[in-house]
Amino acid sequence: MIKLQKKICIVSPSYISSTPRVVKEADALQKAGFNVRVVFTQGNLAEVKRFDSLLLENKPWRWQIVKWSSSNPQERLLCGWSKLRHSIAQRLPQVFYSSGKFAEYAQGRFYSEMAKLAVSEQADLYIGHYPAGLTVAAYAAFFWKTKLGYDVEDLYVGENIAVKEKERIALIEKRYLPYCAQVTTVSRLVAEEMAQRYNIHCPLPIHNVFPWKDRESLDGEVKDRKGDALSLYWYSQVIGEDRGIQDAIKAAGFLKQKIQIHLRGYISQNTKNKFVALAKQCGQEDSLYFHSSVPTDELLSRAAEHDIGLAVDHPLTLSRDISITNKLFFYLLAGLAVAATDILGQKEVMASCPDAGFIYKSNDYHSLAQWLNALIISPEKVKACKQAALKAARDKWNWEAESQKLVENTRGLWQ
Repeated sequence: MIKLQKKICIVSPSYISSTPRVVKEADALQKAGFNVRVVFTQGNLAEVKRFDSLLLENKPWRWQIVKWSSSNPQERLLCGWSKLRHSIAQRLPQVFYSSGKFAEYAQGRFYSEMAKLAVSEQADLYIGHYPAGLTVAAYAAFFWKTKLGYDVEDLYVGENIAVKEKERIALIEKRYLPYCAQVTTVSRLVAEEMAQRYNIHCPLPIHNVFPWKDRESLDGEVKDRKGDALSLYWYSQVIGEDRGIQDAIKAAGFLKQKIQIHLRGYISQNTKNKFVALAKQCGQEDSLYFHSSVPTDELLSRAAEHDIGLAVDHPLTLSRDISITNKLFFYLLAGLAVAATDILGQKEVMASCPDAGFIYKSNDYHSLAQWLNALIISPEKVKACKQAALKAARDKWNWEAESQKLVENTRGLWQ
């Protein structure tokens, strides 16, 4: 008797290239023998859609897309209608969210369109990413009477968002978590918080690490770095004011030598002006460099050019304090020394590889400057930190090892 592959549908309400955790999950489960399909959306951002296309070129799993670009005549109607529908649902009084699908429509702009795609093919397990993805996955799982999973990329109710949205997310998670056969989170601390908050079994932590084999794609080129001065690197989809970048700029003003601070991601002109003004105040206007986003397969090469990765988020919210930013793991893989703030999640990781960098108190740029000065006068120390970072990525913090927990737990759902 032939044993059929279990089918898994992963749901994300965003661009696929903007959700690396979804991609890694799909890759791992497909490689493990599951039949994987991913449902996601694409909107107006042409450059991100180009990154999506590049990422999907050689993927073995299948995908379906809800497309809603206002510049495409075939997608324009959905773009306008979904915006209106979403706005109306979000403006409803909180009491409406306790019944019907009002909370689902308020949380996900494309709830009905994504649900239609998700349910179009029966799967044995539907996994939702983000609260909006959870609602869609739940709809499909209930329709087909199959299993439901939820991947928690942040403690969403612990973020700095409007009270109404926070209450809506809590309602959605409380509504669907009891039906989940599998819940995964980005850290042990988030898992424990979710278990306590919703009175569920402790979820499985799956850290946001990256595949060690990605280092095979390093191009060895230097495109961004300017000379041999100590080079600091920070990246994200969006460069914002609340990410600790100011610590690095202020610290640079107290250093024995000039350094480089490289920032990669989209940045508004207003935010850029503020960073440039701060750099000028600190006498560091020539030290600051801004770079646009690059395709996923080039990101590691551009990071590897530098010396120190900046994981400098401040514990502004409970979510940020107990989560672990994926950039910290990315810096380890790139072979960069790590400068990390003392948020709880990061302290836990750095405790496993203390020689890979240092922890400093959030907002204490004087302390950051002391650490950086120590590295400036000791190139050998920088080299040793970078080697320790690589070792940590190779021996522990890599997707090849971490994904096995996900695969084994998923297989166990049918045992």
